[in-house]
Amino acid sequence: MVSTLSFHDFSWRGDRKWETASRWTVYGPIVVCFILLFSIVQIACGSIWVVQLGSNLSVPMIIQTLLIPGCSFFNAIPSIHLHMLLRNNPPKLALWFSSIFVIVYLTSAILSLAICVPSPTHIPTGLRHAECPQGIPGGPQHGVSRAIWDIMLVFQFFSVVAYAVHGAMAWKVRSVLKAKRESGEVEVVDPDEEERRRQRARDLWKQNYRMEGL
Repeated sequence: MVSTLSFHDFSWRGDRKWETASRWTVYGPIVVCFILLFSIVQIACGSIWVVQLGSNLSVPMIIQTLLIPGCSFFNAIPSIHLHMLLRNNPPKLALWFSSIFVIVYLTSAILSLAICVPSPTHIPTGLRHAECPQGIPGGPQHGVSRAIWDIMLVFQFFSVVAYAVHGAMAWKVRSVLKAKRESGEVEVVDPDEEERRRQRARDLWKQNYRMEGL
């Protein structure tokens, strides 16, 4: 892989629309960076979880432990690119993705808690052995460790909060832009500078995310 990454257009302040919409929406790029960090932690824990499950491994567990945080990771990368390099992150797009991940992560976390409640009477044994940590009443003797299970669950809830905050920011930015359009207020933007930044960001994306020599 050939990398010619340049941070000439990089900015922690990100998209000007997000920066000017409200005092708190300017932190959108920071929130996305936390989302990326949370996904990396979950992928690491999910990998350990899969190894510890052994013969109890199933397709749903691969989805929950690796696929979901993996999708979050690959969503965060282009989102950071839009925020900090292209500096033009459409709020509607951010709102859609944030809403989807809030639902997915919240469902996954609640499912883990519901399945692993003490003394279950209606939860299949195989499901508890795959989903629940060692040592809980009615749980598996061999499986994921309690520490990994706890970390995974905590970071799932962290992701729920982070995506909810990012979605709320996107909603705020979208509302502000809509109000400006309805009032006829138009923000003056240098078209040459905007196009230059867009083109450079596109070039950086192509140069740094293509595989060569394969």
